[in-house]
Formats: sequence, C-alpha cells, structure tokens
Amino acid sequence: MARKNVKRRVGGFNVRGSADPDALAQLKNSAVPNRAAMTAKQKRDRKRKRAAYDIGPTIKAVVEAVAKKEDTSASQIAEIFLAYAVRAYLRGDKELRDALNLESRTRSRTPRFYWDLHFPDEWMLALEAYLSEAQKPRKWGE
Repeated sequence: MARKNVKRRVGGFNVRGSADPDALAQLKNSAVPNRAAMTAKQKRDRKRKRAAYDIGPTIKAVVEAVAKKEDTSASQIAEIFLAYAVRAYLRGDKELRDALNLESRTRSRTPRFYWDLHFPDEWMLALEAYLSEAQKPRKWGE
C-alpha cells in the first residue's frame, strides 16, 4: 500500500511530515498568537507576572485558609497581603519597623544579600492560633 503524502500546517507554512523535528518545533514555538482570538482571561494572564517566594508552611497554610474563607484564590490573597505590607512599610508602621530592626537580623551566609530577617515569635504564634481555629470542625448551624 502506498504511503500517503501527509502535510502538516506548522507556523503558517505547509511542511511535509519528513521535515526536521527541530525545525518543526522552532516553527511551532515562534508562531505569533492571534491576539484577536484570545479570551479576556488570556489577555489578563499575559499581563500578570509570576513571582516565587520562599515562605514557611504555616504562612502558606494561613494564606490558603483565608483564601478559602473569602472564597477566592490564594494568589489574590497573597497579593493583597503583600500590597498592604508594602504600604505599611512605606508609611513607617512601628510594628513592622521593629520587626526589621537590627536585633531581629542575623548575618547571611550568602554573598547575594547581607541580612537574614526573622519576624517576631508573636506573629508566628498568632498565625498558628488562627490556623488551629480555622481547622476546627464547625457545628451545624454555625
């Protein structure tokens, strides 16, 4: 049986099936998306920037619990919390400035930055208390 001549459309070009796989991948990756066909969510997501921060499991769990309580995503809650904290820093919030003072810092072992910051124990205790309260089962009617 004769083999069919298979044509694949890649990146706007008609390319036969026997083309170099690396060239096909390059054509697929370099194709310009049709912006008119993008949904509103795709357009919003394209403008957003992702950031990765190292945070402890307790803080992550509290952010997720608050997000569940507010019926929204954890990334939106984290973004609001970060914006609020930056505003508190810029206006010179006393509690935040006290947490950044020299007594709560230690010398970092990496050459990329000078200090390792440690937040007050009261903050972690409050977060753990909230988390333990949020994880308790609710009674009917509450």
